[in-house]
Amino acid sequence: MFGSQLANKTPSPFVVHNWRSDVVTIGHAPSSMVEEATRGMVCDKEWPAQLNRLIWEKRKELHDRSDGSLPPLVISVGQVVPHEGE
Repeated sequence: MFGSQLANKTPSPFVVHNWRSDVVTIGHAPSSMVEEATRGMVCDKEWPAQLNRLIWEKRKELHDRSDGSLPPLVISVGQVVPHEGE
């Protein structure tokens, strides 16, 4: 789907979000992983693994309604950076 097809889809696939308050911490990357990934620039600090609250709540809802065997959740994190103006 491209352009106007995607923009006019109902319900909209787009979610207006506030990256500062619409997230939930679901775990932490261990400090050893953070230190290795940053080549030592960040030491002795766990890093929070956070998801948009809507994704996490929907996943929990699906889990609660199923037999506990959900397909894997694939998340692309490459472009997930703060992008709203200050």
